[in-house]
Amino acid sequence: MKIAKFLPWVGAVSCGLALQVSANTIYLVRHAEKQDGSKDPALSECGQARAAALAQYFSDIPLQAVFATPYQRTQQTAAAVANSKQLPVVSYDPGKPAKLQRQLAAYTQPVLIVGHSNTVPELVTLLSGIEMAPLTEQQYGLLYQVQLGEQASVTLRQQPFACGK
Repeated sequence: MKIAKFLPWVGAVSCGLALQVSANTIYLVRHAEKQDGSKDPALSECGQARAAALAQYFSDIPLQAVFATPYQRTQQTAAAVANSKQLPVVSYDPGKPAKLQRQLAAYTQPVLIVGHSNTVPELVTLLSGIEMAPLTEQQYGLLYQVQLGEQASVTLRQQPFACGK
């Protein structure tokens, strides 16, 4: 199944697929807004505020682990949630998505993965078997929820956050 243009559509799609991941729910999000276009920028003020809003979103959602790539922007986005859950941020290599998938097999409760515009849709596809459209450099507010089981599903949510509001 291919979702060519899902924005601004926000909903759920399903695809039957046997998965090798034990966590029942995996949340994936792109890092929040970054300061600049350098190789490893930190979050901007707006990005820090978005990361805090993400932590607030997860305040009542139990998480067993929080993963992020080793870049400042993903680590800072993940840290906002991880700190509120008293969890460490587990680093993963964005160039090795199959290795991350194998790591996820150790978890039985929901996990959060913070990645990049070019890696998050790829991970959603790998985990669910449902092909996702790429993100643009301007898209920061999508939260993917991959529900695993006999019939995998992906739910997309737009984070209710606007910088400066």
